[in-house]
Amino acid sequence: MQKKKMIPIVIIVITGVFFAAVFLPFRQAITFHHQQSEELISYIPVSDDLNFQLSYTHSIHQSEVIDYYEITQENDVRQVALEYEDLAIGMPSNAMYEGEEFVEKDGKYRIENMNRVFPSINLHTSQVVVSHVFHYRDKDYALHDYIEPGTFITISIKQLTLSELLRGVGMDD
Repeated sequence: MQKKKMIPIVIIVITGVFFAAVFLPFRQAITFHHQQSEELISYIPVSDDLNFQLSYTHSIHQSEVIDYYEITQENDVRQVALEYEDLAIGMPSNAMYEGEEFVEKDGKYRIENMNRVFPSINLHTSQVVVSHVFHYRDKDYALHDYIEPGTFITISIKQLTLSELLRGVGMDD
């Protein structure tokens, strides 16, 4: 008689553990979603390193631009620096906000000490000059290897469930 009472409890416990393992967020990741559908395209698991960069070729003056970011404790994205080679159209010729510093060194321009916090980064991936590269943990991830050129994406920091990890394409796999 005692065994019959235990079976429903065991089933409930196993079901609860399975549900928690599959559907509760447990893994922090840098995520890449379609802007309109919010479908998870790809992700990179976050480790102890909270810094990453996004580089691209500027569409007008065709030189490299690098945005430097860090992940905040609130899972926002903080832009900390901007580096570029040309003061042409679309690029700042000086620091814009209090505390920022404009530096010229080795033929490059850099704005340092930036503190611009965003919940996410919206990006239209390069279609003509396929050039967006995501840099994290000493690895380079060419976005066109994971995301179709010309796609509008949102880059954000999220806690992913096992179910989401299985649906998305891990860039670090």
